[in-house]
Amino acid sequence: MTTNKPAIVMQTDFTKDISVCTMQGVCMMVDPELRVFDSTHEIKSFDTYQASTSLSFVIDFWPAGTVFVSVVDPGVGTSRRACVAKLSNGSYVVTPDNGSLTHVKKYFGIDEVRVIDENVNRLKKTEKCNIFHGRDLFAYCAARLAAGVITYEEVGEAYPVEEIVEHEIIPYKVEDGCISGMIDTADYHFGLICSNIPAEVFEEEGIGYGDWMDVQILKKGQDAPVYSQKVPFQPSFGAVAVGEPLLMVSETLQIQIAVNSRNMSDQYGIQVGPEWIMKMKKC
Repeated sequence: MTTNKPAIVMQTDFTKDISVCTMQGVCMMVDPELRVFDSTHEIKSFDTYQASTSLSFVIDFWPAGTVFVSVVDPGVGTSRRACVAKLSNGSYVVTPDNGSLTHVKKYFGIDEVRVIDENVNRLKKTEKCNIFHGRDLFAYCAARLAAGVITYEEVGEAYPVEEIVEHEIIPYKVEDGCISGMIDTADYHFGLICSNIPAEVFEEEGIGYGDWMDVQILKKGQDAPVYSQKVPFQPSFGAVAVGEPLLMVSETLQIQIAVNSRNMSDQYGIQVGPEWIMKMKKC
């Protein structure tokens, strides 16, 4: 069976439990021809910052028009907005407006955002339940949009893009040969620590493979660095011995640090967000 209807791609912090299955089932009930795919359901519980970065990783690799569903929703059942954002590339994100759109807005652009009209786009007979909007609002509305049951304008009332809730992102900077940026993402499975410093900055500063960098990772409020070491810049893990650190270019073309075959995030307790800063200078 072939279909021209856009795919639905889901991410949640539910792990792979029955909640995910019910969301997928709701989509099939709206239209059995819809194609529903999993991005990840292993986002840290309640972590809307990780939800934001996870979205930004995958959007470039799906066709324009794809409907992304992101449900990391610690404020479910409160006055926080349930929305659908229309991206500048023509795709959509169905999500609580709670910071989950931060990186999408910054790096992809949001042309319009609409609050989901629960009178029209809520799964029937679920009105008494206020704790599972992933199923009752987000999956249902996403399916109706992807299936063509509703137009984007029929999602609900538009509100200013400027009102979208955003996490703080500290810009990277280069001063007197010192390059600094915030820890933007951490791969908690493998322990890779990725900054928001674009790889092109290394090129501009004349830093190439084989060069050594004096690296510090600092946490706001702590005097001593969490990590401080001389680290080589290399193309991949295989360039250093097991257990040794390296700087390399991430799949998102940013500078990241890791330890070959070890979980650096766990080893040093490094997390993400504006309170975590990486500083580097060529040795």
